[in-house]
Amino acid sequence: MDGNLHQQIFRPTACVSQGELRQYLSGSISREGLRRVEDHLLDCPLCSDAVDGFEESGEHHSDELEDFDAFRKKLPLQSTGRVRQLQPGGYLRQAVAVAAMLVVGAIAYFSFSKSPTGPELYAKYYNAYENDIPVSLRRPGLSDVDPNFAQGLTAYSERKFSQANMLFERAIQQQPDNEAAKFFAGLSYLEVNQTNKASAYLSAVANGTGVYSKKAAWYLIMCDLKSDNKASAKARLDKFVQAGEIMVLEAKDLREKL
Repeated sequence: MDGNLHQQIFRPTACVSQGELRQYLSGSISREGLRRVEDHLLDCPLCSDAVDGFEESGEHHSDELEDFDAFRKKLPLQSTGRVRQLQPGGYLRQAVAVAAMLVVGAIAYFSFSKSPTGPELYAKYYNAYENDIPVSLRRPGLSDVDPNFAQGLTAYSERKFSQANMLFERAIQQQPDNEAAKFFAGLSYLEVNQTNKASAYLSAVANGTGVYSKKAAWYLIMCDLKSDNKASAKARLDKFVQAGEIMVLEAKDLREKL
């Protein structure tokens, strides 16, 4: 029987044929052929061992398979063959797995490629400015500090921003040139999401030459971000970085994200 074993194994009606085996091992087999071979290997340990042996020896690359008896002598004394645990739906599962990977990759790509919004950048880069003015401060050319301004600073420190806005407005009416009152008024309006009023006061300070001008320029950028006006924020950041006086590294980092 050994003399006919090679033909018995690969006869088309029972086991895989030589042609099917070559196509299967080279990856050129059709989808239907792949399913038939995989189904057969599940139930035929002999064919499964033969496939393993041909893979290890490279015999499947030749046009004609040698006599099975001669081929068997090349195998180890203790066969290392194994039944392949293949499923009829293996091809379909692979296709589904590839499709899932593509979907995950697409989601990751759009997540990373999507630039953050202005409010998102505002939340990351905004830091509330702490009151750095002693209530007893006396400004050059002025008499005692305006009571409204002093009370506004107290309200600002206590994060009572609506109350602070009202007091700073009164102080500005009494002292139109009070740069600090305008600066803190702009910050207070920014805290309560009134970005238009915040921008008006901060612009007045940033366009001046006082001690708060550069700080006001930074918070003007924060106003643009909170309003999601990224184009204006970019333009202001370019000038801010070019001036290079304060917060340069943070400004450059923010500019790269816009």
